[in-house]
Amino acid sequence: MEHPMIGVLYESDEWSDHKLAAELEACGAPALLLDMEDAASVQAALACEMLVSRVFASARFRGHTASLERMARLARAAEERGISLVNPARAHFFEVDKRLATETLAAAGLVTPAVYVCALPKDIDPASLSYPCVLKPNCGGRTTCTAIARSAEEARSFLAEAPAIAFIAEEYVEPARGFLTRIEVVDGACALVVKRSVADNGLSAYRFGSTYAAYPDVPREVTDAAERAAAVLSIELGSFDVIECGRGPCIIDANSVSNVSEDCTEFLGMDLMRAHAEAIARRWHALPTN
Repeated sequence: MEHPMIGVLYESDEWSDHKLAAELEACGAPALLLDMEDAASVQAALACEMLVSRVFASARFRGHTASLERMARLARAAEERGISLVNPARAHFFEVDKRLATETLAAAGLVTPAVYVCALPKDIDPASLSYPCVLKPNCGGRTTCTAIARSAEEARSFLAEAPAIAFIAEEYVEPARGFLTRIEVVDGACALVVKRSVADNGLSAYRFGSTYAAYPDVPREVTDAAERAAAVLSIELGSFDVIECGRGPCIIDANSVSNVSEDCTEFLGMDLMRAHAEAIARRWHALPTN
């Protein structure tokens, strides 16, 4: 009997997308790369027995809004048809709605930044915010269109140039230890924990020159918080950014799609996409054959 195909849904044609597909094949799990910028991919995906989303929230900043729209529809359709989706559809909607993710985690008792407002730039009143604060797209990533505003004047200047999409203004949590903790989860459990340095602009991002370092002595409460967050948001494979502060581990970002470059894979000493592939393949092998 023929075993079902795994559809790997992508939009940005990253090295990590192709790496994941290759590692799935190496695990004996046939993978079909499906470009979500192509409308025909939706029907091809619905013919698969398992789907893996590689559609990033930052897609809109690459002109790939169509991929986000198709992914939302496909996630719902897959659930209705009983197609296995990794992560579940619920996790995708947290990926593309930072306010929803933050408020859901806070309601579950986890430490998060306070969200002051989520609105179009023209509807955000800088005088109503507390400073310093972080301004960022509600659906976005990779610190695109993100800034730390330390005054109403800075916020007003940033918002005047911001695109007409929903932005969050939230509490700025000081990285008192000089780094953010990035935690990658595989099957909901911590698989990799690293420190990521803070750049001169106060943000932490690979594209700003932030560097990674091993974090073997990470406190247990930090990893426990990430695993709790993964369970709350139904993120089986993904990542969390955490700032260790006086209130405890503060989760400032959650992602249901992990990205990694080839150089980082070698540096970190862990093949993250291989770990993802092995976890996905285990589920695929458990699927009934047709």
